[in-house]
Amino acid sequence: MWNIELTKSDKRLCRELIHVGLERECRKFVEDVQKITSKPIPLAELNASYQEESGGAVEGPWHKQYIKIFNKVRSFDKHVARRYDGITGGHYLDAVLALYCDDLVTDDEISRFSEKVEEFLKRYKESL
Repeated sequence: MWNIELTKSDKRLCRELIHVGLERECRKFVEDVQKITSKPIPLAELNASYQEESGGAVEGPWHKQYIKIFNKVRSFDKHVARRYDGITGGHYLDAVLALYCDDLVTDDEISRFSEKVEEFLKRYKESL
């Protein structure tokens, strides 16, 4: 997509930063799930009797909690697949650019690229 030739060293750094980005996203995801699971269910919900509304079953408090977790996992799984699955050398720069724009890769880490690549990444991010 971009007309920038990556050196072997740039490609190696891309692979490293893609791994770093995935680890940071997974950490944030796990921390978010921990927040969901550690939030207590209000006693009123736990003690509420089962009732049907308009003929349909109402989910219980634990089932609602499960649904929140399930939806979060499914959404994150789709995100990870879109961002990380099937990345080849021709798309390394695209992946790192997305990570950099999402602040999952730092300026210090970007500074390890060749000057041309570093400049491109910083200019692109500044233009947003």
